[in-house]
Amino acid sequence: MNRALVVACATVCLLYGNVPAASAQKGSARQPAKTGRATPVNLSYDVRIAPTAMRPGSTSIEVGGDTWNVRGFDLKTLIAQIYDVDLRRIDFAEDGSSDARYDVTLSLPREIDQDAMQRLLVDAFQRKFGVTISAESRPMDVYVMSAPSGPGAALHRHGAGGSGEYDGGRIAYVGKECSGVASGGIEVSASTIPDFTRTLEPNLDRVLVDETKLAGSYDFKIGNYSNTDELFKLLHDELGLVVTPTQRTVTVLTVRPAEALQAKL
Repeated sequence: MNRALVVACATVCLLYGNVPAASAQKGSARQPAKTGRATPVNLSYDVRIAPTAMRPGSTSIEVGGDTWNVRGFDLKTLIAQIYDVDLRRIDFAEDGSSDARYDVTLSLPREIDQDAMQRLLVDAFQRKFGVTISAESRPMDVYVMSAPSGPGAALHRHGAGGSGEYDGGRIAYVGKECSGVASGGIEVSASTIPDFTRTLEPNLDRVLVDETKLAGSYDFKIGNYSNTDELFKLLHDELGLVVTPTQRTVTVLTVRPAEALQAKL
């Protein structure tokens, strides 16, 4: 859950997770949660999960170092938000409850780091819904992003003197709706390449794997594109980033009823 600040769609206040970034003219945004020292065992907390009060098609997210307030999402999408992964990286056992939508509220007396927040939420979800969430490795058709010749001319290290230190970051689409690949461009400030690939991933027809080995944070812009081929050409010509369709072993989160898992043991 270490996503850069992302400007969001008009209907969703995206705070972290794997809903696409969108129009810079329409959205609202958040500052990433600060890292704290508190751990779950030191805190008194209550995670409230209830059927949503939101109208169909409406969602909202408000997240900080001491808050996780998410409304109107189905369980699979909520899990994707908690783990900050694309929906295609979650294997969710389909049943009659898969379309149910929920409101989730967690308020803490002080800030905690994102890993601790994730542990609290995962524990609450597993107990509430009687499921087990586990990681598995599976072969999958993917896009791989690489930088065979290093950073391109338009890929600038962020920070005075080119230090490239990560300080939160911002990724914003320009003139983009919430679905589809086409965009008026992307503006990136003080963000890492892994953050950038996770932001692009939901708009592509395959998951996107970062193999650039480019550390630190960057500032850059790319212009208008109307399809995937145009996007990949801009990434290559301006940023030195090559995107190739191939296959990789990818970590997938499997969500299964806890009793089914116990039956196998």
